[in-house]
Amino acid sequence: MTRLQCRRVALRTLGLLVLTLVVAGQVHANEILGIRWNESPHNTRIVLDLSEPADYKYGQLDNPTRVYIDLKNTSPKGSIRVRDIDSRVLKSIRHAVGSNGMYRVVLDLTRKVEPNVFKLDPYNPYGHRLVIDLPSEVKLDDCSTNNEPHKDVVVVVDAGHGGEDPGAIAITGLFEKHVTLAIARIVQEVLEDAPGFRVIMTRDGDYEVPLNTRRNIAMMERAHVFVSVHADSVNRPGPKGGSVFVLDNGKAVSELNKWHVQNENRSDWVGGVASWVNSECFDEPNQYRFLNEMPRDFVLDSSVAIGKSVLQEMSSVAGLHPRALTKNRRDFRVTDAGYLVLKSTHVPSILVETGYLSTPSEARLLATSSHQRSVGEAIAFGVLSYFCDNPPWHTDLSRGEVECPYNRTFKTYRVKSGDTLGEIALANNVSVSSLLQMNNLNSDRIYTDQLLTIPIRPRRN
Repeated sequence: MTRLQCRRVALRTLGLLVLTLVVAGQVHANEILGIRWNESPHNTRIVLDLSEPADYKYGQLDNPTRVYIDLKNTSPKGSIRVRDIDSRVLKSIRHAVGSNGMYRVVLDLTRKVEPNVFKLDPYNPYGHRLVIDLPSEVKLDDCSTNNEPHKDVVVVVDAGHGGEDPGAIAITGLFEKHVTLAIARIVQEVLEDAPGFRVIMTRDGDYEVPLNTRRNIAMMERAHVFVSVHADSVNRPGPKGGSVFVLDNGKAVSELNKWHVQNENRSDWVGGVASWVNSECFDEPNQYRFLNEMPRDFVLDSSVAIGKSVLQEMSSVAGLHPRALTKNRRDFRVTDAGYLVLKSTHVPSILVETGYLSTPSEARLLATSSHQRSVGEAIAFGVLSYFCDNPPWHTDLSRGEVECPYNRTFKTYRVKSGDTLGEIALANNVSVSSLLQMNNLNSDRIYTDQLLTIPIRPRRN
């Protein structure tokens, strides 16, 4: 090959290399997969789902008032649709491909607010996210509290997880946050239908609530009990049944419980939450001397008693995990754990695990509205049962000004030849464990003409 030919080959190669680099530079390194939004009591959150970490800049513009987010080197993956917007501060979301490989998202606002923009790392089922929080300018609660005695029994119901924190995810794709909210709303419905009871929800939609905020709500409201609703999950299928946890001085009683604690307590950084309750109110919580504040031992005893009452009601409609029963299965048992959401020394608190999303059969059951209603009603009836027997001082219930809205009844059944305890339980819509506990049985062996006491689902007077 001559020198001239060599030069021509070199130039041609160099040209191809330059062309390759130019084309490569035009390939988008990131994709926008979707745009979501949700509304909480104190802010509106917009989430941009991305294939890679966002390289972005944002700013504010007037006339009309809006916030823009420019995503560098980003293109849409398919058609991006946004659900209809109904927000106090967000009017609309516009988005389009811009120049130089940029993708622009525009948030049209009802008024000027200061956005909080940050990235979230992947967390199943979500990938990389860019989050824009728009404050609704709702004034934070001050630190004052009404020291007048409550006339009603105040119950704070907490639906676990929410927003960018899905909680456990079933093999069916069911999110724990959706199960807990559905069950919590049923608990609220039953309790609010009862005279002498008032319910406060920590969340009533699909949005984030900090763990500290959840328990602080119970303190600020001087609640008589805090009930947190969850669903279990482990890294293997098989475990089944509901259980109840309380906070004790000890550590979780098993490695399984420790796993639960670690995963429940990481909700804040998973969801990227920002506290919207005035945290200064709790810098020195000892300054608060609420009328219904109780010594720690009494709070713990009350929590255990309420938990057992809930387990008794749950046993009538669902199976219980072995940890929810004593070894002889004659009594119900609550378990101690270090859940952050329970760490309030002022308010009796329980965390109800409604079943295992990691076990397919139980996940399918928890997805049904009928089972969610049964479990929600059982939790509410357990709370009603306890407070009807132990009405708090100064309440209308303790003064007899309202009638106890709870009535549990029983019937006697004579065992027939060929009966099994499982068949009797199924026919009466109760669980085998409740029959074992109710009749002080050590096993499911029964005999002809034996008399069994069978609980009948509670009635609201």
